[in-house]
Amino acid sequence: MNRTELFETAVKQAKAGERTQARNLLLELVELEPKHELAWLWLSELVEEPEDKIIALENALTINPHRPQTQARLSKLRAKYEAARQPAAEHFATNGFSVVATIEEVEFAEIQQELTNGQMQAGREQLAGFLRRYANHEAGWWLMVKYADTQSNQLIALDHVLRLNRQHPEAPMVLDQITPTVKDSLALGRIYERLEQWEKSEYYYKRALVSSSNADRLLAKKHLTHVSEQVRLGNIKYTSPAATVVRLAAGPMLLYTLLVLVQSGLKPLQVSPVLCTGNFVFIVGLLLWGGLTYYPEHPWLERWRGTAVSASKNISLRLIAIACVALPILLLLLLAISRLLAFNLDLNNLP
Repeated sequence: MNRTELFETAVKQAKAGERTQARNLLLELVELEPKHELAWLWLSELVEEPEDKIIALENALTINPHRPQTQARLSKLRAKYEAARQPAAEHFATNGFSVVATIEEVEFAEIQQELTNGQMQAGREQLAGFLRRYANHEAGWWLMVKYADTQSNQLIALDHVLRLNRQHPEAPMVLDQITPTVKDSLALGRIYERLEQWEKSEYYYKRALVSSSNADRLLAKKHLTHVSEQVRLGNIKYTSPAATVVRLAAGPMLLYTLLVLVQSGLKPLQVSPVLCTGNFVFIVGLLLWGGLTYYPEHPWLERWRGTAVSASKNISLRLIAIACVALPILLLLLLAISRLLAFNLDLNNLP
């Protein structure tokens, strides 16, 4: 409805004795149109607190300072309730006008009062209706957690609280007091999933797979895939980059060392000093190449990049690594060819 219809409806409800509904409509109207003088005047009659009556009349007088009736009523109220009046700055402000409270705040306060006074059934029903209209009201959902009539309803409300605020400070305390049942396993799995406690979530989703409810089983199965993957990822043991470089270089290093031993006739003490040097250079080349590929931020590499040789260019270090690997292999091949040639010459000299 438009603003005119909103005002007319509020006046009709006020005249019919429906004060709460009329007050809520007028509060909504003054939020939309803070300079609506008649809305403020009617509101001054419908609010309960003297301080709120004074504020409503002040706003009406600000809009139209030439209405003597408003001034007279305001003076009378001020004289009667001045001692109990709250500073205007403590009230919510909209476009320079003090608003007593929003409809949402008024209704929520009334629900809190009902529950505090022990009117549980009526309070819960009003709270449920309130949350259907204000689905993102965190304090409302937490109130439902505190006053829920069953554990299942408490878990549903807690799930909504964590949806809005995963870091809610009192949520863990409520969870510790829950008695797990198969019926509530799906809700517990969802709550622990929101808290990213994957192993507990996986446990409760698996329990929900044996639920008597087909819908619960399907939902649990759907969520379990994601949660189990998170558990698996959390159990992966990550290898350090340095260990990865050494592991990948170990195979080629061992193979080259065996070829050197074969070249020396499997006599380690007779290995040529040139081949020993080549073996060392080969290992350095492998480690340098692996480091540039899998651990480029290693401190040694960072220092080398700052030297005049590399001029901070990875390509220079890669060329050095290729040379360190290729030259020892080339040397080994040349020595092997020379030995074969010598062996052929010996065979030719046989009688």
